[in-house]
Amino acid sequence: MYAILTKQFRFEAAHQLPNHRGKCARLHGHSYLLEVSVRGPIQPARGQSDDGMVIDLEHIKQLVNEIIITRVDHYNLNDFLSVPSTAENIAHWMWDQLEQQAPEFAALLWRIRLWETASGYVEISRAEREAQP
Repeated sequence: MYAILTKQFRFEAAHQLPNHRGKCARLHGHSYLLEVSVRGPIQPARGQSDDGMVIDLEHIKQLVNEIIITRVDHYNLNDFLSVPSTAENIAHWMWDQLEQQAPEFAALLWRIRLWETASGYVEISRAEREAQP
């Protein structure tokens, strides 16, 4: 049996899109909502702490906070991204960071959804990551 688990994270960050024809060309900030989803088999680990889980939600929380949130919360995203700081690029950067720094976790990574506003988000999944351009 398989399951998909999702954990939410909130952070504040600034960015700007200098070449954009609109107000996003100016430095501004967002209250981002990040959703990280994993998919995997439910572990039959009788007598162990993770019995009946794909992965402990607390473990997801620790990894994402350490690898992503501490690096983006209350920072200017343009200071460290090498690509335009669009929601699409930020989400792919987050996936890359998790993949590089926690390969065992990355094997379970299923979807990243990044809400830039209350009504708009970008979503990338394993399918988008594996698709050829």
